Amino acid sequence: MKRKWKIVLGAVLAVFILGFILFNTTKGLKAELLEIQPRIISKTFQEEGTVVSEVERPIYPMYGGKIVDLPVEEGQRVNKGDLLAAIDSKELTFQLQQLQAQLKSVQGEEVKAYQEPYETEVKNQKLLIEQARQDLQTALNNFERAKQLYKAGAITKSEYEDAYNMVESAKNNLERQREALSLLYASHNPTSGTKEYYTGRKEALMAQIDLLKYKINQYNIVAPVDGIVSNLTVKKGMVVNPALPIMTVFQKDSYEVEVFVLTEDISSIEPGMKVKLIQDRKDEDIIFEGSVERIAPSAVQKISALGLEEQRVKVTIKPDIPEDLELYPGYKLDVEFTIDKKENVLVVPKTALFPFENGDAVWVVRNGKAQVQPVEKGFENNRDVVIEKGLQEGDLVILNPQLEGLEEGKKIVEK
Repeated sequence: MKRKWKIVLGAVLAVFILGFILFNTTKGLKAELLEIQPRIISKTFQEEGTVVSEVERPIYPMYGGKIVDLPVEEGQRVNKGDLLAAIDSKELTFQLQQLQAQLKSVQGEEVKAYQEPYETEVKNQKLLIEQARQDLQTALNNFERAKQLYKAGAITKSEYEDAYNMVESAKNNLERQREALSLLYASHNPTSGTKEYYTGRKEALMAQIDLLKYKINQYNIVAPVDGIVSNLTVKKGMVVNPALPIMTVFQKDSYEVEVFVLTEDISSIEPGMKVKLIQDRKDEDIIFEGSVERIAPSAVQKISALGLEEQRVKVTIKPDIPEDLELYPGYKLDVEFTIDKKENVLVVPKTALFPFENGDAVWVVRNGKAQVQPVEKGFENNRDVVIEKGLQEGDLVILNPQLEGLEEGKKIVEK
C-alpha cells in the first residue's frame, strides 16, 4: 500500500513538472519593441557658448588718479552722457587758476606798458615755452595710448579724435608761445610790435587755459551709450590706471552668443546656418534657435577641460530669444550644430545591434516570435544608425538584444 502511494505521488509530481516546463516554453517573453518607420537622422555636435552684448563698451579712464566720485552701481541703467566716475583733478585745477592769474597779469602789463624789466619778461616767456613743450609731449603720449586702445576697440572714435585734437591744440599752444617770445624780442624797442606782443602772450595763455579745461573735463568719465553698468571693478577712493577698464556699459536685449569650435569641425559651418541653443534648467531645459552670424578668419589657442591645447575658431551666433526668457552677458548656453542629415530612412538605436556572422544583426519579431535578422549599416550618429538592408517599414525590432531568455522561435510579448 505504501509503495502504491509513492508511485501515485511520483506521477503527480512528474505531471506538475511537465506542466511547468510546458507553460514556460509557451509563455511569451516580455520585450521592448520598436516599430520601424522612415524618419530623419542627424549628425550633431555641441559646444558651450557664452552670451555677450552686441553693443558693449568697456570704460577706460584716459588718465590715472584717485576716484573722487562714483555715482553708479552694478546693474544700474544709465543714459548716454551720464557721469560714471570722476577722477581727482585738483592739480590741474590749480594749474588752471595759475594760468588765469597769469592772463590777468599780462593784461595788467599791457596797461602798464612794460614797466617790468625786459629780461624778466623773456625769462618768464621761456618758462611758458618749456611748459608748452612738456604739455605737447604729454598730449603725444596720451594720443599714442588712445590709438592703441582705439585699435583694440576699448574706446570710441570720438575719444580717439579728442586725443588727436588735444595734440593739435598743444602744438598750436607751443607755436603761440614761440611767437610770443619772438614778439617779446621785437618789442624791446617800445616803438614797434607792442600790440602784437601782448596779443600773442594773451592768446598763448588762453590756449593753455583751454587745453587745461579740456583735460579737466576728461577726468569726468561719462557713459558713451545708453545701457546697463556691469563688471564694476572699482570703488570710490581707489586709484585707477588708464590701461585697465573700470566697468562696462552694455545694451540689454541686443545679444549674441560666442562659441569656439574646433578647427576640424569648422569646415561644416557656414554663415546663415541654423543652430539649436540650449539653456540648462533644473526643471526643464529651454531650447530655442539661432543662426550663424560670423565666423572668425583665424583660430586661437584654447585650453580644454583636460588641460590640452586646442586650436579653435570663434563663431558668433544671433539667437532668436523667446520673449519670456531672461538672458544677460556671461550666461552659458549649449550650442548644437547639425553638420549632416538624412531624411526618410530606416533607423534603429546602435544598442539594438549585435555581431552576427562577420556582420551585424538585430532581433525582430515575426509572427509573434523572435528571429535574428542580418542587416547592413549606413549613415550613423552617436546614438542611432541607418539600416540600408535587412529591414522594412513596419518591422518590429527588439531593443535589448541581451534580454535574458531571448532565442530564436521564442514567443515575444511587448512590454
